[in-house]
Amino acid sequence: MKKIAIALTLPVLLAATSAQAAEVRQPSTVVELYTSQGCSSCPPADALMGQLVENKKDILGLSLAVTYWDYIGWKDTFGSPQNDIRQAEYRDAMGARYVYTPQMVIAGQDHFVGSDSSKLIRHLEKYKGHAQQIPLVWQIEDNTAVISLPELEGGARLWRMDIDAVQQVSIGRGENAGRKIAYYNVVRASKLIKSWNGKATKISLNLTDLEHQGRSGCAIIVQRGIGGPIVAALQIDL
Repeated sequence: MKKIAIALTLPVLLAATSAQAAEVRQPSTVVELYTSQGCSSCPPADALMGQLVENKKDILGLSLAVTYWDYIGWKDTFGSPQNDIRQAEYRDAMGARYVYTPQMVIAGQDHFVGSDSSKLIRHLEKYKGHAQQIPLVWQIEDNTAVISLPELEGGARLWRMDIDAVQQVSIGRGENAGRKIAYYNVVRASKLIKSWNGKATKISLNLTDLEHQGRSGCAIIVQRGIGGPIVAALQIDL
């Protein structure tokens, strides 16, 4: 582990009327992996995320590459300061002393070393269903996804994360020099859609834009506060 201190079954509706058929599902659980191509401890966690993504369709796994190990000698090709900030928000919300890689965050509520498969199994059981606390209803027409959210007391923040399903990277320098590593459900961009007041609402996503950008799909995250619990999620695969 590398560390660094820094300051229910739910009703759904799916209608595909365009040439592009998207697969949409509301997962039971959300697992985020904070990783880096410059971290020698991360490849086992990256492989574990691959197993999770490929074998557990009721789980939304997300790989978020951080930038703070770039100075070692290899700039992470997926690294984003937005991911650094999101991880730091979890650190603060959970009262942790530092951020580290590889780190898995589950349900927006708990964290552990990302290569620890036994802890992953236990946490998946503990937090199963957290991402189905409110039913999300969706419809796809003309390459636009319209997602309806019911009332939620206290509201939440709505995030969109654009995803590459799998990427192979040949690493030329740094601690993983000479290795070719696969990364799964790589978050290439994240955007705060809005701070939601909790009244019933709808949001629209242009799937054509995602396709033109070369993305494999996206995820919608409904999350309390800053670095808080995730109460619902949606995965859209193109």
